[in-house]
Amino acid sequence: MAITKLSDVVSAASMQAFTPWFMKAYHDASNFLKSGIAATDSVIAERCRQAGFSGKTVNMPFWGDLQGDDEVLSDSSDISLNKIDADQAVAVITRRAKAFGITDLAVDLAGSDPMAWIASRLGAYWARRDEAKVLATLRAIFTASTGAGKDLLLDASSATLDKDTLLWAAQLLGDKKAELTGIAMNSAAEAFLGSLDAKSTLYRGAEQPGQLSTYNGRKIIMDDNLAYDGTSHVAEIYLFGAGAVALNDVPSKTPLEAGRDPLKNGGEDYIVSRHANIAHVRGFAWKGTPSGATPTNAELGIASNWQKVYDVKDIRVVKLLTSLA
Repeated sequence: MAITKLSDVVSAASMQAFTPWFMKAYHDASNFLKSGIAATDSVIAERCRQAGFSGKTVNMPFWGDLQGDDEVLSDSSDISLNKIDADQAVAVITRRAKAFGITDLAVDLAGSDPMAWIASRLGAYWARRDEAKVLATLRAIFTASTGAGKDLLLDASSATLDKDTLLWAAQLLGDKKAELTGIAMNSAAEAFLGSLDAKSTLYRGAEQPGQLSTYNGRKIIMDDNLAYDGTSHVAEIYLFGAGAVALNDVPSKTPLEAGRDPLKNGGEDYIVSRHANIAHVRGFAWKGTPSGATPTNAELGIASNWQKVYDVKDIRVVKLLTSLA
């Protein structure tokens, strides 16, 4: 009698059916990534579709804006010819893997087989790991004094969070601050905001089930992976615009496979997941040299591995450090 094996469920032929299952779990797992801060980048996607795509980084060239004063026309002198500057952002590819398994004896003792459950949760697992990469990068970029994005950091850690703190954080983008459409924070910071003067139109409006609250017209996203120190009472808050982070999958030879070793530990089933992607904060360029094939989260979190390539006002994320006490 034919039976369905785990290897049948996650075979290459079934990947098309598995992908929506994976992506839904991925999307639902991270409040921060599904808030709108992350979006697919068309340039990266096109590079990845090209035949023979390989490498450790993706270059994203761009033209600078037109600069300089205009000239008064004259019939006795030529019009000066001006150049236009070009630069490029550099996104780094990360390639990671994770394997899960269980022995036959564990299944017999538990009375159920968790392998299908493991497969169903891989999307959520990688969403959390991608969020960790994004946060490591953001913290590196916004390192005080040395970070490439230090000009977009408001360190008000000695001041208590209030409406002025958030308004001045947004002001770091000057007349482009309207591009900041969301505020991501730890739930402790969201609770602190909710405790402020409820009559002020700048604070949270009435909540509705399943609907994000707003603050001064910006969505509030709660995610407890954003830092809050219960001793110092300092919280990190990010104000961001849509698509501030490019999040793209990168082709991988064997993204998912399953197997069985009948001799190991009395018999063992396992599933291996490989995840290659780019999680890149727009406006910056990777310039680090990883110790391995691709960078670790610790290496993504080193300030000197990043440089700013966009004008400050063209970057769509700012960081606020503030006290909740």
